[in-house]
Amino acid sequence: MRYSFIIVLLLFATGFKSLAQNTSGIEVQRTFEKVRMTDYDDFVMGNSAFLLTHHKGSYRYAYGLEIQEALVGEFGGLYVFGLMSELDYKLNGTPISINVNAFLGGGGGAGAPDGSGLAYRYGIGVKYALLSNFKLQGRYSNYDFPTGEIQGQQFQWGLSYEIPQDYLLGLYPLKMAQQSLSVQSVFMLLDAQDASSLKADHQTTIVGVEYAIRVSKHLNGLMRLQAAISNEVDGFMAYYTGLSTPLLQLKKITWTAQSLIGSCGGGGMNTSGGLAYIIETGIDINLTRKVISLSRGYNASHTGSFSANYVQLGLKYTFESSLLLDARAPDFKTSQGIKSSSLGLRTGVNVHLAPRALDKNGIPYTNMTLMYFGLAYPIHSHFDLLGETRWAMGGDYGAYAEGVFGLSASLIKNEKIEVKIPFHMVVAGGGGIDVGKGVGMQINFSLNYLYSEHSQLSFSVGKLNMIQGNYKPLSIHLSLRRNLSMLYK
Repeated sequence: MRYSFIIVLLLFATGFKSLAQNTSGIEVQRTFEKVRMTDYDDFVMGNSAFLLTHHKGSYRYAYGLEIQEALVGEFGGLYVFGLMSELDYKLNGTPISINVNAFLGGGGGAGAPDGSGLAYRYGIGVKYALLSNFKLQGRYSNYDFPTGEIQGQQFQWGLSYEIPQDYLLGLYPLKMAQQSLSVQSVFMLLDAQDASSLKADHQTTIVGVEYAIRVSKHLNGLMRLQAAISNEVDGFMAYYTGLSTPLLQLKKITWTAQSLIGSCGGGGMNTSGGLAYIIETGIDINLTRKVISLSRGYNASHTGSFSANYVQLGLKYTFESSLLLDARAPDFKTSQGIKSSSLGLRTGVNVHLAPRALDKNGIPYTNMTLMYFGLAYPIHSHFDLLGETRWAMGGDYGAYAEGVFGLSASLIKNEKIEVKIPFHMVVAGGGGIDVGKGVGMQINFSLNYLYSEHSQLSFSVGKLNMIQGNYKPLSIHLSLRRNLSMLYK
């Protein structure tokens, strides 16, 4: 295991050194692998990666977030979040690149033998350019939870699409696409067939965030992440991608239909291997750039007994941006009405110092280490909107994860040093942690150092308080922030 970790850390160090320079673009990857297990049945993982890229001659470096989800097998509800880094070398005169890849993260759930939750992967393979920015990829993958019993060596295959830097910083004509971010509340009716933890009917609340981008005149691409706020199904999570289309539009009201596929599980929900789908319809009430959405839908597991109807209320903010996940967007031949901004991508490590209390299993809490990924979007010279996710990788809490929304206020700022106070709302669950109904608050003191034009080092400390739960740790945080320039309208 020691030598495997050295390989992973060396590749991450290479990626950090490269990405301290200007970013060349953004790459989106979707891959699949069937993890070959020794003492358990094999299971299929689906992986989604969102990477910053940098090109230097025949070499290309990439670094960013990867989300892994169990789709088929006995671990439906197993999720792993982490950081991925990779190096490509293009063979001159051919459409083929040699690819070396590494992943470091944490996760667990669904009763999987995940140990502390720490996970890593390294692999080598090739990419074949079907089009200039669209590639088919395959590699031999070594995937391991070193403190658990998940370990496999297998073939991984998938597709990747890179968005060139011209679309991000652009020269005119500039491509801009209509996009939106939503915060959603789902009210779902469950019964004993849906979850092993239920003995009678139960209405649970699920919170979610959704990103949407217009990919054609009548289609929007969707990405949705959800987590339950409930004592009964604590730890339930879901991750979906799909499409939305307008059915009818009358002035400020639009009737829409959505279909999504992905995975869900945890919290004792009967989702089998994890593969699940959503069919949904509803109305959008358009108030300029703000939209109120009211939907009704059906969410079901492909092979498990979980199936439920729900009502969903959403608040959506729409915008046009050069941060594209699809190139078929209209051209803007003038800078009129277009503004520039930066999106902060933050990666790092959190440590929760154990409170003096017992977890749900009656065991005293121990210190927990979590991997971290977040976004910071400036809405004012002194305020940033925050969206973050943290996932356990140390402390025997592999299924524990946190989703964080908040606002950061700047108190003191000069050329190199900035002092901030971040305010967080935390949605958390899993790992046997007593989080009450799964909602908490956290206020931090943050010291930030600008060590290059686009990069910032941050240290913060604060207190996490889970409402109606006994988990109230002191939280220490160290992260790197990389600012990505973008244009919007």
